[in-house]
Amino acid sequence: MAEYSILNQKLKAAGIAVSPTELHGFLTGLFAGGIRDRQKWHALLYQITNDNHAYPAELMEELDAMYADFRDKLRDSDAFKFQLLLPEEYKLDVRAEAVCDWANHFLLGVGLARPKISKKRGVIGDTIADLHQICQLGYDEDDDEAELLDSLEDIVAYLRGIAYLFHSHFKSVHEMD
Repeated sequence: MAEYSILNQKLKAAGIAVSPTELHGFLTGLFAGGIRDRQKWHALLYQITNDNHAYPAELMEELDAMYADFRDKLRDSDAFKFQLLLPEEYKLDVRAEAVCDWANHFLLGVGLARPKISKKRGVIGDTIADLHQICQLGYDEDDDEAELLDSLEDIVAYLRGIAYLFHSHFKSVHEMD
């Protein structure tokens, strides 16, 4: 998977105002929501993140590789190798914001892939509610930072599980709900 800082530099150089974490969450949401067609996810990527303008070819090659990487990892749920693309920095405020950004953009991607997902009930509906809660994460600065970082890692593991759940659920659904 692309290193966060390198991808961040490439996005900034191309004038694309999205972080690697947001981009990864968005693309994962599209894929987990059932969008497999390369032209379709490219079009949505351009539309949502770059005012309908294409990305530079070199950057798209890297994003195609990223998409293929998490596609392969999500297809092999037994290995549980899928990882969120988060900043290398482990400062609490940076980490918490990145986790919220990833969850928010994952929801955006899934919502575009499955426009009626908010009407889902059961496990998928409950998971959507959890994602909304994660998007609104906050913490008290007086709380123990080490405990909060541990809690964030638990949330990251849960988000990884959500990506697997959605991929598994929507890969067998052929019509848009």
